[in-house]
Amino acid sequence: MKRLTLATYLLFLNGFLLLYYAYSFGSIVYLAFGLLSMGLAYGLVKENRTTIKIALIYSAIEFFFALLFLIAGNLLSAVDATISFLTLHDILGYIQEVTREEIDGKEKA
Repeated sequence: MKRLTLATYLLFLNGFLLLYYAYSFGSIVYLAFGLLSMGLAYGLVKENRTTIKIALIYSAIEFFFALLFLIAGNLLSAVDATISFLTLHDILGYIQEVTREEIDGKEKA
């Protein structure tokens, strides 16, 4: 089965960047989302299905807002949009592979 290594590393990187923003700006909101991102990365290592679903939704929302900020002219949001897009791609590929294995397992039975 395919592991979620890329998504794990990217969520940890995103959390690290958000913790840096929390330290730089003194914002509690960045701190909360940084810890959430690192918590989701830990959940992906354990391959918890609920965590995978939450990480998928979190990355999709983050990708949407990163694109909005990029359209508005914030060029640094391109990094965030890239991280979110690659995380989405890895999680969706994992879900597709798991679904394919479950369908093949049912056909053999």
